[in-house]
Amino acid sequence: MDATLANSLAIWATPEQAPLLRALATELGASIVAAASPVRAHGTTLADELGATFAGDLLDLLNTDAKAVILATACEGYGEALPQAVARAAAEGRRIATLSPLPMPPSDAAEPWHTPMQGRVPTEAVRFGPLLRHSPAVQEAQETLVAFGEVRSALFAGFRDPTMAGQGATGALLVDALDLLVGMLGEAERVEASLNGPSKPTANLSLGSLTGDLTAHARFDNGSSAAIMLSDRAGGWQRRATLLGEAGRLELGDDGHRWIDPAGKIIDSTERRARSQTNDHDRAAIDALVAFLSPLLDGRATPPLDTQHLGPMAAAVLLSARTGQAESPSTLRAMV
Repeated sequence: MDATLANSLAIWATPEQAPLLRALATELGASIVAAASPVRAHGTTLADELGATFAGDLLDLLNTDAKAVILATACEGYGEALPQAVARAAAEGRRIATLSPLPMPPSDAAEPWHTPMQGRVPTEAVRFGPLLRHSPAVQEAQETLVAFGEVRSALFAGFRDPTMAGQGATGALLVDALDLLVGMLGEAERVEASLNGPSKPTANLSLGSLTGDLTAHARFDNGSSAAIMLSDRAGGWQRRATLLGEAGRLELGDDGHRWIDPAGKIIDSTERRARSQTNDHDRAAIDALVAFLSPLLDGRATPPLDTQHLGPMAAAVLLSARTGQAESPSTLRAMV
C-alpha cells in the first residue's frame, strides 16, 4: 500500500455526520480519501465536506485503496452483493468497522451476511463498535468486576445523538447494551420491550432502522434480571451500566467506575477525563470512537460480536416491541 494511504479512511455516512467524522479523523491522525452516502446525490455533498473523492456507492467504496472503511450509517438494500464485497475487501487487507449494526439472524432477514464464503463468514471481517464492555474504562475495571462477584440485577442506559450511528442509532445502542448483558449474565430466558418515537414496531423493523426510545426488561434462568433504556433522541452521548449484587452497587461508564458497598462506603473508583481536543462534539463520544478504531488501524486484534447469543436477544427485543408480549430468545433461535 502506498505510504500516503497508510492511515487513510473511506467513509460511508450521511452529510450530517461530516463534522463528527472530520473531528474523528483528526483525533486518529488519519486522512479521509473517499466517501459515499446512502442517497447518491448526498454522496457528492459528503465528499466535498470531507475533502475526499466521491466513491459512487458502497460497493465502489469498499473497492478503494483506503486502509480502513468506516460504515458510519446503515447499509441496507445491497443484498448478497454487499457481504461478497466485504469479504473481498477484507481478503485484500482492508479493515472494516461499522457504527451501525449489521443484520444478525434471527433479528433480521438478511441471511447472506451469515452465509460462509470460501471458509469465511463475512461478519467476522467487520468490527462493530464502540462497545462499552470493551471500552478502556471497563477494561480497567476487570479486577473490580471479578472482586464484585455475582450480578443480581443490571441496568444499562444509553443515549446518543443520531449522527453517532446515522440511521439506526438506537439499534447500535441496543447491540451495545446486549453485548454487555450477554457478557455478564448470559442469554436471557424472556425479554419484554417497548418502542416509542420515529421507529414504528412494524414487521419490517430491523436493527439498522431502529431509532427512537426503547425500553426492555430481561429475565434470566438464574433469577437475575436486567433493564435497558435507550434513545437517540435524548441528546448528547452517555453510556452507563449499574450492577447490583451482594457486594453492593457497581457503576460502569465511559468516565470510569465506582463500587459502593451495601453500607454506602466507596470500595473502589476511577475517573477518566476526556482526552479529545475537539470542541465541536461530545469529547467522550470521540474518545469512545478513537478507542474502538485505533486498534483496527494499528492492526491489533479486536473481538467480534457474539452473534450466536446477540442475534436471538435482539430478535426477542424487536419482536416484543411489535407484539407487546414477552418473547424467548431460545425459541427464536430454534426457528431459524
